[in-house]
Amino acid sequence: RAISLSTCKDCVCSVHSGTMGVVASSSLTPEDIEELTDPQISEFSGVEIKMLYKRFRHLDRSHSGFITQNEMQLIPELSLNPLCNRVIELFDPSGRNQVNFRDFVRTLWIFSEKASNELKLKFAFDIFDVDNDGKISEKDLYHVLTIMVGKQFPAQKLSQVVAALIQTGQTRNAQETATRDYLTFSELVKCIGEKEIVEKMTIPFIFSKDPINLYRDF
Repeated sequence: RAISLSTCKDCVCSVHSGTMGVVASSSLTPEDIEELTDPQISEFSGVEIKMLYKRFRHLDRSHSGFITQNEMQLIPELSLNPLCNRVIELFDPSGRNQVNFRDFVRTLWIFSEKASNELKLKFAFDIFDVDNDGKISEKDLYHVLTIMVGKQFPAQKLSQVVAALIQTGQTRNAQETATRDYLTFSELVKCIGEKEIVEKMTIPFIFSKDPINLYRDF
């Protein structure tokens, strides 16, 4: 059975807080843009970075230079997404509920059409790897699926589904006689489907000079 990632598509939140201190100002410097277009962060163009900055400032109602979880959820596509909080957890390990512009750009790049499949697959794996131990345990999978399906499934039934997914998703070699209680990266990708993951981790951006239109375009 495949795991649906239909709720992951618009989980556009933040990466752990960086040191970029320009977000409270009214404009970006050439140095800021150069940093943000570095492949380690994103491969957006300078023009695209400026448009994203307008959107970021529009969301930053307190003019603090950070976006909170509530402000991120002002984006319509995020407001109804059950996994948004999970993604915020992933990129805000300190729990400070702060997303700066650098992190905002980095995360949007992951969901862009130009980002590599490898980057999207790794991000999806991290969503499921709740305890960050490099594997997807039954506890990890149960936690994420509980967020995705809510109370649609009784706890006992969901536990059975999780156990079945863990067992059927494993790719064991001839030397492995005992089943494991976790999935590896490659097994999770195979279980869900690479195409499914990439599709749900991609949002077509249509950049506009109007920050309100940017809401609609995501």
